[in-house]
Amino acid sequence: MKMIFQRFMTRPSACLVCFLAMALCACSSPKGSVCDVDGIKVVSLYGSWHQMGCQYGELGREKMLDVLGYIDAQLGGRTESIDSAAVVAERLYSASPDCIKEFFDGVSKSSGISLERVKLCNAVEYIESAFFCSFMAAWGSYSGGRLVAGRNYDAYSYSEIGKDIIVTVFHPDGGMAAAIVGYAGEVYCVNGFNEKGFFVELNNGMPSAGSEIHWDLCPSTSRLLELLLQAETMDDVDSFFRTTQSFSSFVIGVCNKDEARTYEWCHDGVKRGDVVCPEGLAVSTNHYVNGEWPYAVPTDESSWNSITRMANLLKMAEKHKGSIDVETMESILSASLEDGGPHHALTRYQIVAVPADYTLHIHVPGIADWAEVNLQKFF
Repeated sequence: MKMIFQRFMTRPSACLVCFLAMALCACSSPKGSVCDVDGIKVVSLYGSWHQMGCQYGELGREKMLDVLGYIDAQLGGRTESIDSAAVVAERLYSASPDCIKEFFDGVSKSSGISLERVKLCNAVEYIESAFFCSFMAAWGSYSGGRLVAGRNYDAYSYSEIGKDIIVTVFHPDGGMAAAIVGYAGEVYCVNGFNEKGFFVELNNGMPSAGSEIHWDLCPSTSRLLELLLQAETMDDVDSFFRTTQSFSSFVIGVCNKDEARTYEWCHDGVKRGDVVCPEGLAVSTNHYVNGEWPYAVPTDESSWNSITRMANLLKMAEKHKGSIDVETMESILSASLEDGGPHHALTRYQIVAVPADYTLHIHVPGIADWAEVNLQKFF
């Protein structure tokens, strides 16, 4: 690649298209693929992390450019905002695992997007808005048979880039296959699923444990991608959280076909939040509920209605106890705050997962109406 780059630089007449073609050749074998599932793009990547990055840069370029255009519009040309965003993007990149850096290098080479812009795209959720979410999983006496998990992703921004949500499936050499769901250019886990049938989702926990980010640590969202690439049993999951320090404050929902757990995970440690829920049910929003924490319980006003959303989900679970299937979970997630649910105007997308079937049902307003993505076809 270095020789190709040098050759390009010494030939001023060489066009960018030619350079990209050479870069793609250098990044080739194996090949990635992309398909559309009822409005949701699914990108499948194979090989080394650098090779997968090259494939992603080619297949996801247009959506990444759309996300970057959105970021630019939000920053509005303000020098202070642009500089601040660049600092956050660099911090996120610098603290990421080496494999992610190799991935970004491949993305930049094949897409023609500078590495600095690739970093910026990856940081869209860190530089642009606050996010806050709801999670519920039902199994045993609460479900209609199989474990069903659901989450609402809520944020002040991002309504303009719902069309840029994609499912990215990694097939790393010698490793486990795993998929993530998020905005184009993000290479970390806010929502994910692996070939062993584990679904993972992330909620903001800052209303309880504070908003400080410890940039000296690897980003927790990158750590969750590592978890997906390694976890084979729930013991693996538990060990991960008990031995991995978080760089900020989160609530993580994890489930397989047999059970679900929530982990209240911050720089001060980790505790289980699902211990306050009845058997067969796990519910979390944006505050910590384990009574062993020293933190005060936040108000609705300071937690995006977290208290009310959690109470609503618990009531909904009791109302539908014994019959919570995919359709019922979709209706629970879509019930408004006023109607006793968790949904509100800032809900940007929703996911319902059935680990036993390896399926994700994804709803993005105006883009996908509960598109069913069967990950067995991609793993």
